[in-house]
Amino acid sequence: MRRLEYAQVIAEIEALGIMPERAPSLEIMQSALKKLFPTPSDQYIWRPEKTVVVAGTNGKGSVCATLETLFLAAGETVGLYTSPHLEETTERIRINGAQLSKEQFCQIYSEVKSRTSGTRLSHFETLTLMAAWAFFSGTTHPPVDRAIFEVGLGGKWDATNAIPHQHCIITQLGFDHQNLLGDSIEEIAANKFGIISPGATVIHSPLPTTVEQLAAQVRNNTQSSWRKAVPFSTRVEQRGQNPIFFITTPWGEAQLALPGQRGAENTATALTFFNDCGYQPSLYLSQLQRVKWGGRMEKITTPASPCPIYLSGDHNADGILSLTKLLPYYSRKNIYILVGIGKDKDRDSILSPLFEISDASIILTQTPFKPLLIKEYDQWLALSHSHQANPIEAIQNIFSIATDEDLILVTGSLYLVGLIKNKLLATCVNESIQI
Repeated sequence: MRRLEYAQVIAEIEALGIMPERAPSLEIMQSALKKLFPTPSDQYIWRPEKTVVVAGTNGKGSVCATLETLFLAAGETVGLYTSPHLEETTERIRINGAQLSKEQFCQIYSEVKSRTSGTRLSHFETLTLMAAWAFFSGTTHPPVDRAIFEVGLGGKWDATNAIPHQHCIITQLGFDHQNLLGDSIEEIAANKFGIISPGATVIHSPLPTTVEQLAAQVRNNTQSSWRKAVPFSTRVEQRGQNPIFFITTPWGEAQLALPGQRGAENTATALTFFNDCGYQPSLYLSQLQRVKWGGRMEKITTPASPCPIYLSGDHNADGILSLTKLLPYYSRKNIYILVGIGKDKDRDSILSPLFEISDASIILTQTPFKPLLIKEYDQWLALSHSHQANPIEAIQNIFSIATDEDLILVTGSLYLVGLIKNKLLATCVNESIQI
């Protein structure tokens, strides 16, 4: 087989359609998986009882990253599949906390491409199959003890749902991707509940009261076992400019790397699942300080900026609201917020809470993937401090007016966060939230 270079592999994957050009179905994925794993053998180890699929509107990635940290601390080998990536596509597939090397990524892509020849796959389907091969085939690594798959969009028809699994996690539900999932919270929930297979174990964050009847129907139809995440409380200590967040659960108190109420909620959901897998969370609470999840209130510094920069890829109404509740804990004189939004997002529900921050100067820009164009911000342009289509030029302009007492925030899109992080990477130093 001719060896493919990394740049060529990325070009081939990105040339595939983001969304399948066919009616929603898992048949293509299921067919491709059969081609990848044609016969049961010691080489092809499916472990549905050790595989969890995580769906929800917000918090999926944070729950997945927390689970990875906990299971690694417990001595398991762990495969983690997430999306989107911030800088390199290899970030999406991690084994034992490390993303695939470019050489491994190319090798796995070649295997999947060869074995699924003739199957018309989308971008996300291809990457999901690559994760399955990395985790279960035993070729580049021994088969993992625990496989964690983050749903890309929705649940029922998502490629990750084709992976055999007996465990499901449902994180916070809210409005996002209404053009694909429906305009009501009930429709959105129904799609995300589609990951729940017969007899599955389901751990969930608190559900909106309007979907409780639907949840009961799904539980009855699938004969699945549901458990709500344990209750928790939070407290905050201020250490200089940095807030330090703590969570208290039935297993004790712990310092968190994931900030705020939302970080605590996602942590409680992860701990509940970890406990359900037979582990005693009280023995692993210290590990919660080690959770790393990039682009979610991630602090970076660069010599080009006089003040800290926080990257938080919140891209829907609930995510932005949780962000605004978090910001008062971060000391500053002024805050400059660079915002870029996807074209299919609810512009007004994202921007309105940000413009209500009294000390905020809002700078509007364009995110690199399916952007809302500057001219499409309409009335928000007049309310903004400034606007610049090029996000790199926009943040450089912020550097020129900010002081060392200020704070810069980049939000509205994970793609925007990834671009800014990547462009500043040569001069920036990543910092942990921990003190």
